[in-house]
Amino acid sequence: MLDSEIGEAFEFDTICLKRHSSGSTSAGTNYDDFQIWVGLTDTDALSPVFEDNFLPGTRTLLFSRDSLYLEAEPNAWIPFELDTPYWYGGSHNLIIEVLWSGGEEIGSECVYTWQWNTGTMRCASGPFSSSSGSLTSVIPLLQLVGEASLDSATFAEVKAEFSGE
Repeated sequence: MLDSEIGEAFEFDTICLKRHSSGSTSAGTNYDDFQIWVGLTDTDALSPVFEDNFLPGTRTLLFSRDSLYLEAEPNAWIPFELDTPYWYGGSHNLIIEVLWSGGEEIGSECVYTWQWNTGTMRCASGPFSSSSGSLTSVIPLLQLVGEASLDSATFAEVKAEFSGE
């Protein structure tokens, strides 16, 4: 996600991915070694070499399950309550990496849908154990849920700021 899309600094404790809709079934899927990582990057377009995309020292594991079963209606948002909340400082672009080593797709469903064409190569995908993959400008729909970092101010100060007084 570009820093311009995220806005200001905030802490998030949940990442939601919009479930894939093909097949229109709510059948579940089992995943092995399911992980969600985040990190920062200075680039707007990704490299096919996964590790090259992260600023050194910023890749952080936020969610990890040896085995995970997901079941949701098509096009529903699937919330992942993170094991560790993440503080986004408001600068740099944010990389969200979703990994799983294998699994059984009971209803031919994926955990997320690819619907947002950004026009820039902002998604890299490939096999679990691979160090590189292919690029696309179509990225998954996602939501970050958390608390925004707002400056404390009284109502009168806020009113004055908006009215130009």
